[in-house]
Amino acid sequence: MSMAFQYQEKKSFMHDVDPITKIVWMICISILVFIYETAIPQLVLFVITLATAFILARLSPKFVLRGIWIMLLFSIGFFILQVLFVPGRTQLFSLGPLRIYMESVDFATAITFRILTIFTTSLVFVATSDPRDIVISLTKQLKIPYRYAYSIFVALRFVPTLESEARVIEAAQTIRGVGKQKGLKNKVENIKRFSLPLLMGALRRVRITANTMEAKGYGAYSDRTYIRSIKISKKGIGFVALWMALTVYLIVLKFM
Repeated sequence: MSMAFQYQEKKSFMHDVDPITKIVWMICISILVFIYETAIPQLVLFVITLATAFILARLSPKFVLRGIWIMLLFSIGFFILQVLFVPGRTQLFSLGPLRIYMESVDFATAITFRILTIFTTSLVFVATSDPRDIVISLTKQLKIPYRYAYSIFVALRFVPTLESEARVIEAAQTIRGVGKQKGLKNKVENIKRFSLPLLMGALRRVRITANTMEAKGYGAYSDRTYIRSIKISKKGIGFVALWMALTVYLIVLKFM
């Protein structure tokens, strides 16, 4: 079973373009979601992002939902709080002493879709970009020191590893009869019993990685060579040029 926020090796348009192109695409999306404050533009951007995930990246709806479900739950709670407590002028209806305004609903909807759009673009980037290609693109094309770029590679490698270890810990505790239990006190104990093995495993893995890098002399030289090479393709240039032109046009149209 594939895990969320892990590179998915397959053939698609987004898999074929280089990481720098996708970073520029993410920046364009981020700029657009922050210059608009109403619900309709945010909904359009979210639909475009989902279409990119489903069509251009060929990610399944199940995979995307598994990647954003936590943020989706957070966004729903955030939406309810914003609707209830953000003031407005045009009243839609009332719930006892609470008054629901059109402006608060529009603002809450816009913020909710903004969060989901940014999170979904990150999911598309991670799922379609080989961590090795990200490091090479950052060091060769953006001239970022490889020691800093490698930290991104480690983070992208550790996230799915920790997710896999979490599943193993949960399964082991369930087999031993100490699985999830109901009640507030039991939930606190469950979190403690689950988080400590995961934390210890993460610390052990970090120590092993650090010792390995030290033994191999990682960082001893200012530059290094790479077997793989990353080039910006014509389709990548066309894709990023389209998004940059669209972003500039919408910014000018917004503030004219």
